[in-house]
Amino acid sequence: MNRDLLLFGARTGTGLELARLARAAGWRVTAMIRPSSAAAELIAMGCAVVEGDALDRARVGQAFSACAYPPVVVSTLGGGPAGRTADHLGNAVVIDAARAFAAPRMLLVTSLGCGNSRVHASERLLAAIGDVLLAKTRAEDHLRTSGVPHVVIRPGGLVSDPPTGQGAIYADARVHGRITRPDLAAVLLPCLTDARVLGRTLSAIDRTRLVAPDDIAEFPLAAVA
Repeated sequence: MNRDLLLFGARTGTGLELARLARAAGWRVTAMIRPSSAAAELIAMGCAVVEGDALDRARVGQAFSACAYPPVVVSTLGGGPAGRTADHLGNAVVIDAARAFAAPRMLLVTSLGCGNSRVHASERLLAAIGDVLLAKTRAEDHLRTSGVPHVVIRPGGLVSDPPTGQGAIYADARVHGRITRPDLAAVLLPCLTDARVLGRTLSAIDRTRLVAPDDIAEFPLAAVA
């Protein structure tokens, strides 16, 4: 089984936590990070590091070429200068490369409030990051029409607290809540291989912080091999 993983957005937060978990699970991990980013932690855990900007198609292609086999791809990209946001444009470059290099799967991490979950978002959230959510939605749409096998993960509000071990996945867009970055990484890990998530848009919430109608059920994930 191909165990090559290519991460975009792995310098800190969820991406860095996923790199750590994936290495422990036996994956060969390559991470593309911005040139000014500190790479020591990734290198220390055995990851290969490619420096570059996700808006640079040539450098993104080089990151794919650095992998021994067509990699499973995960992007947690976001932010950037006005008009050049990685939320849409950077992710679009990565998605196009994933198609060109025949990636077997891509996980795109966006946010609750994107796409069909926007109608369930609060006015406060939309006022604060409505434009960001629209950019992330465009990235989701780009992935869905790319032909790349994929899953979209929309986490709730991300917090930097210690993990609770209560991260869960939901297929219903009516959910609200928060999740720690380490717990989000923990639910992303089985999504690298679980066939049942392909083609789906799923939400990630800490089950102890879930706000949802009573009929909401968790989406079952396979144990990590």
